[in-house]
Amino acid sequence: MSTISTPPNAHVRSFDELCAETRGRITEMGPAALREALGQAGAPKLLDVREPWEFAEGHVTGAINVPRGGLEKGIAAMAGANDRIALYCQTGKRSALAADTLARMGYRNVVSVAGGIEACKAAALPMVSGAGGEPGGVDHGDWASIRADFGITGRVVRTASGVERSLVYLDHAASTHPPSTVVRAYAQFLEREYANVHRATYALARAATDRFDRAFHTCSEFVGGNLNEGCVVFTANTTQGCDLVAHAVAHLPGKVMVTDLEHHSNDLTHRRRGEVVRARITHEGRLDLDHVEELFRRERIKLLSVCGAANVTGWMPPLRRLARLAHEHGALIAVDAAQLVAHVPIDVRAGDPAESIDFLITAGHKAYAPFGIGFVYAKRAILDAAEPYMPGGGTAATVTEGGAEFLHSPDRHQGGTPNIAGAIAFAEMLRYLSTVGMQRVREHELELMRIAWPALKAMGGMTLYGPDALDERVGIITFNVDGVNDMLTAAVLGEEFGVAVRNGRFCAHVHAANLMRNQGGFTIAGETPPSAVRASFGIYNDRADVERLLEAIRAVHDHKWIGTYRQRSSGMVEAERQWGGRCADAWMEGTA
Repeated sequence: MSTISTPPNAHVRSFDELCAETRGRITEMGPAALREALGQAGAPKLLDVREPWEFAEGHVTGAINVPRGGLEKGIAAMAGANDRIALYCQTGKRSALAADTLARMGYRNVVSVAGGIEACKAAALPMVSGAGGEPGGVDHGDWASIRADFGITGRVVRTASGVERSLVYLDHAASTHPPSTVVRAYAQFLEREYANVHRATYALARAATDRFDRAFHTCSEFVGGNLNEGCVVFTANTTQGCDLVAHAVAHLPGKVMVTDLEHHSNDLTHRRRGEVVRARITHEGRLDLDHVEELFRRERIKLLSVCGAANVTGWMPPLRRLARLAHEHGALIAVDAAQLVAHVPIDVRAGDPAESIDFLITAGHKAYAPFGIGFVYAKRAILDAAEPYMPGGGTAATVTEGGAEFLHSPDRHQGGTPNIAGAIAFAEMLRYLSTVGMQRVREHELELMRIAWPALKAMGGMTLYGPDALDERVGIITFNVDGVNDMLTAAVLGEEFGVAVRNGRFCAHVHAANLMRNQGGFTIAGETPPSAVRASFGIYNDRADVERLLEAIRAVHDHKWIGTYRQRSSGMVEAERQWGGRCADAWMEGTA
């Protein structure tokens, strides 16, 4: 066993003495100077050298967690010898020791933040709360406070280099995370208010019924509806909502027009119930409005079913113009608002009845509410003219041995016990968004797009899909890096940078195929079809998230990933291969 010899009269220093001695050798920076430095070009890389459980309690926005024990091993993956590096811990002691270590390793521009995170909080540096904020403590006018209300912003993930980094979630077009205030409302109902609705007279059931019934009003008001002439029907998701619309018009004469922009939910549901015609898209990914008009003149169209924002690119069709066109030709219009509802203001009635929306479909998991809840807003007379969607419990006023008398909508189409907790939580989230203000949400996401889009354009060697006009899009950027397959790009972003994005064809194969054919830019891997990477912004994303995305894409662009990756779709047992061919497309996983 090796031993270290110590002079017999050597002074054993305390931790505080060691830290004080170390401070004499390093450079320290105050929180105010750090704030200024982070706002400038060439800002230092900010490393949090606390333990992961401390990091999860909250951290300075944009910081990377590198626990003190892993600093020496992980630093090479994050910084070069000449990069500026700022380190902080809880009080400034551990970071001083860490800065001294990096200096002895050859890193030249290292500082320790005096006072640690406690001083940063006192100086009001932008912080991320990992605990999701305090109950009732959200300032809906402050983006930092809103961000802190989302517990997911405090999540850390281990990257391929072994370094813990805060998760940057950019897959909102697939699913969104609920804020802590909505989670609490959801849990409160499940724990203390849980009862069936429209069934009993005891106090708990009456209270649940009252909250559930208020949810119909909240959802209607959020999209500009009116429950006197309109109706909200709760569904499980957007697909079921689109299927309800297809059912509601199935008895009408004519064909359904869908577009090449559509998610499968707003396409396949109509195909199985009748004849469908397709409106094409242009080379850059807009809806070909001339072709839409041609189809209206040439065919007997009963319904135009179109997305409010495209699932692949985020491009928004001109809904008012399309509504007027449909109504002028005696057709109805349905809007799949899954990608619209949480991002821009919606008004189904508008000022002109000719431009109103007949059906609007959306889902909670696209708008920061739990999975398993959605709704259709529709004109009540249209729904009441259709046979019940799923006859059963709750749909009938009276039932005899020989027949049934069905209720008016929404009950007519809402068979069985509904997702009461989900509806209450969805309504809670829509009130949250209304308090923030949907126009502010729109401007916030556009601000992020205006940082990311030109930076990616300037990078070169990239294909960005869809129209360049950002004011025509919600916060979705779909892209490919030249010479790098989309699966590999997405895997590197997730495994090495903690950036969560989606890749594939996004359950919109016709749209994706059109874009790949028209704009190119893809790299094939194995037998997978041409596809792309999609980053999508949400309400709590900020500039630091955009910078991390750009950092990660730049590493892919420069072929500077460190992991080894394998595709999870071939050479596997049959059951696994079936999974790999599902809507999730193929995917990759990596090792350091």
